Order: sequence, then structure tokens, then C-alpha cells
Amino acid sequence: RLPRDVSWTLAQRMAAERDAFGFYFSAHPVDASRHLLVAHKVKTFAEIAEMSVGEGERIGATMAGLAEDARWRTSAKGRRYMMATLSDSSGQFIATAFDEEATTALEAAAKTGQCGLLSVELDRRSGDDTPRVTIKRFQLLSDLAKRTRLQLTIRVGDVRASERVAGELALARGSNGLVRFLVPISSGGEAVIIVGRDFLLDGELAARIESICGDGSVDLSAQEPLKLALVG
Repeated sequence: RLPRDVSWTLAQRMAAERDAFGFYFSAHPVDASRHLLVAHKVKTFAEIAEMSVGEGERIGATMAGLAEDARWRTSAKGRRYMMATLSDSSGQFIATAFDEEATTALEAAAKTGQCGLLSVELDRRSGDDTPRVTIKRFQLLSDLAKRTRLQLTIRVGDVRASERVAGELALARGSNGLVRFLVPISSGGEAVIIVGRDFLLDGELAARIESICGDGSVDLSAQEPLKLALVG
């Protein structure tokens, strides 16, 4: 029996679910980076399957997926290519890759079960039910997160919650993430408090803070780039 007070991170919970049942209940691994997926306008495989791609037409798109398996194949013309099995929150899908950069990254990610951002090309042949997916570029979501400036907005309702949140944030210093509190004021509005700009932010931290403050109280997103204006 598990202890009643056991506390697992989202990643630990998902890993245990996969080991026990062969699939995920709580979330899919790519969901931990949903702030990056939104910023890059990522489409799920289910959305890709609904896209209208004419025969002979090629369309670019951005996806994200967990690399589950990658194997080399040889085409009828003798060209080597990689066939990869990936999955996202909408299900499992097959993709191919021909470019050396993409195949190298895919092969490495499949060995360790990592998630990546996929720049893909879609096409459809006669008789295909869904578009075929060819991966042109594969970037690890973990590497992408390190290069992306993030922001965390937390709606704090009471002092006790703010103290617990402060404890979590104290352990997350050392990067360039912006954290702000939204605090209710007596006039009925909210005060915006900038807590700092040097936090290491990720989906796990956001999930822990949301468990303290309540569902819907936390928003993790990519910071918009600064807009410079010319002064005449």
C-alpha cells in the first residue's frame, strides 16, 4: 500500500501510470510544456488528421510528440530513412524523417523517451485517410524551455497560501523567468506584484503552486519579446 501522505510530481505520476497500465491517465508528457506549445502554435495529431491536404500538395505545420521508437528503413529506391513512433495527448502516430539532422535528434530522443517540437511537412496520397507526416526538424522541448523566457502569473487569495508559494519559489531561483502575484484589494480589483525576474520556471513548479492556490490560479506562458520603438 502507498502511504496516504505520499506526494508525487506530475512526471512521477505519469511514469507510474505508464509502467502499470501502458498509457497515461493524468496527462501526457508533452502537456508539461503546454506553455511552449501555445507559443509555437502546435497542432495535435488529431488536429492534423482533420486538416484538408490535397493529393500532391505539401503543407508545413508544427507538432509536439514523445519519441517512443525510431527505426531505420530502406525505400524501394535504396534510400535510407527513419520511421518513428511518437505520441501526443490525442494519441499515437507514425512519422518519417530523411534529413540527417532530424534523424540524429529523433534517434537520440527515442532512446531516452524525450519530447520534442516537430517541424513537419504534410502530404497525402490517393487512398490515405490521414496526411502523412515527415519530420524536417526535431528540437527537444527541454532545450527549447531553456532558451525561452517564461512568465508565471499566480492569483493568490490568502496570506497562508502566499507563504507556501513563497517557499516553492525560494527553491526556484537561478534563471530568467518572471513571476507576478495577482492579489485582491479592498476596492474590489487586483494588485499586480512583481515578485522577481530570476526564476527557473517549468510545468512541474506551476503544478505544485496550483495545488496550493487552487485550479485555474496559475498561468505559465512565454514572455512576449520586447518591442523597440524608433524615436525621431
